[in-house]
Amino acid sequence: MEYEIDFLPVGEASSSGDAICLRYSYDGDSWHVGVIDGGTQDSGEKLCQHIKKYYNTDTIDFLICTHPDQDHASGLSVVLDELSVKKILIHCPWDYVDHFFDSVNDGRVTKESLRQRLIDKHPYAYKIYEKALEQEIPIFHPFSDSNEHGIPALNIVGPSSDFYIKQVVNFRSITDVTEDSDEEYDFVDTLVEAAKSVINWIAETWDDEQLVDPEEDATSSENNSSVITFFDFDGKKVLLTADAGVLALNNAADEIEHLGHELQSFTYIQVPHHGSKRNIGPSILDRLVGAPSILGSETTFFAVISAGKEGAPKHPNKRVVNAFSRRGADVLATQGSTIHCFTSGTPDRGWGKAKPLPFYSEIEDDE
Repeated sequence: MEYEIDFLPVGEASSSGDAICLRYSYDGDSWHVGVIDGGTQDSGEKLCQHIKKYYNTDTIDFLICTHPDQDHASGLSVVLDELSVKKILIHCPWDYVDHFFDSVNDGRVTKESLRQRLIDKHPYAYKIYEKALEQEIPIFHPFSDSNEHGIPALNIVGPSSDFYIKQVVNFRSITDVTEDSDEEYDFVDTLVEAAKSVINWIAETWDDEQLVDPEEDATSSENNSSVITFFDFDGKKVLLTADAGVLALNNAADEIEHLGHELQSFTYIQVPHHGSKRNIGPSILDRLVGAPSILGSETTFFAVISAGKEGAPKHPNKRVVNAFSRRGADVLATQGSTIHCFTSGTPDRGWGKAKPLPFYSEIEDDE
């Protein structure tokens, strides 16, 4: 079986996002083409150009929006404008109000006002939803307990419908905590830039892991609602995690085992949330990819990080890079360049091999 997966760079400077496209074939002749997240509007344009140039098509078999954040959803509207899409997998929280209204009703809201709030606070996802309706594209709700999409080689392993509803009731749009504004993003970027100039460094060795398991509330409900996708390409296993946190990843691991697959056998795994230490820890890593190996052991899989050119120290965090490295990964990061993952049967693009990130002997003292 042949496949190629491309992680395109998203954003400039310290901003990060996800824009992934892939195609795979059972016979080397007919291909299944998909897009998982589209990054920003600019990323969406680049995705379309990439697919036309390297996949030689203007048709997408499936498009997945993992969650409604701008850095994942915004560019997908461009894909819908410029390419022909056969089916869309997207969560539609405004359609699920009946399922959770009683648990959030405080007497001040109606079902319709709550539905409108979810639409207003998630404009990028709702725009995708509107375009799908306009273009009469079938919409599938990507839950692990409802894999009815009919896409070969793909299983949705997170979230389940029950887990998703539990996340939605804690969305900022429900709890009256407003979504970050552009000004707030700018303020965060300013803080990151300031932090770079005052970073204190501490030593980390192969046998002295500094990454710790994050607190249960370290990952937002919006991020924990991310669609987690699992592809099995004739034994070559790919896990794409979007911005999921530890709780969501453990549920996905349960589902993968329920499907009859062994963990710790991935060929490619996406490092969640651009390499943030708030989304991953030693315990879930040991479960997903295995315990730390002996220094000098051969690498056994690839860990891919979608991170901005200047995303450090947050994206990716060096603790996270080291944690994957000591568990047998070649860690690759976009940081301004496309990461191309492929089998030998796919056409040669003439690209150079991506250089893995090193093991860092000094890490940020950012506790």
